[in-house]
Formats: sequence, structure tokens, C-alpha cells
Amino acid sequence: MEDGQWQTLVPMIVFVIVLLVMFWWIIVRPTARRQREHKRLIDSLQRGDEITTVGGIYGTIVSVGESDIAVEVADGVVLTLDRRAVRRRRE
Repeated sequence: MEDGQWQTLVPMIVFVIVLLVMFWWIIVRPTARRQREHKRLIDSLQRGDEITTVGGIYGTIVSVGESDIAVEVADGVVLTLDRRAVRRRRE
């Protein structure tokens, strides 16, 4: 390639690189952070925690298994849920 052709390609290459960095900063980075925080949450679940599920169910954890949890949602009503179904811990 001649020098003149490279001079016209450089701004386009820089523009594409800037777009990729912006995409990573705006989309990928926050998503990865949320996934790490959610993994920390489900790994730290323990008996007695009050939680909210992704389906909007409020309850208290009565037992924790390796991949599931038992949640009491009312007196005597216990649901078995996948640990990943927990959205957040209620304060």
C-alpha cells in the first residue's frame, strides 16, 4: 500500500478501536461486574437469610444445599428453589 492509502485508513482504524473500547466500557464491563456480584451473593447464602427471588417471592432460607435452597414463604409453606433464583438479600 502507498502512504496515501494508509493515511486514509488510519482514522477509520482509530474510530473502530474507539467504538470497541466504548462498547466494552458501556456493555461488557457492567455486565461482568453484576455477574460477579450475583455469584458472590449466591455463594454466601445461609440459613435465616431473608431473600427476594427473581420471580418476586419473599421468604426466609430454611436450608441450603449445593445447588438449591429451601425457602419458607409462609408459615409451613416451604419452596425448593435453585440458588441462582435469588435476586437479592433483604435487609
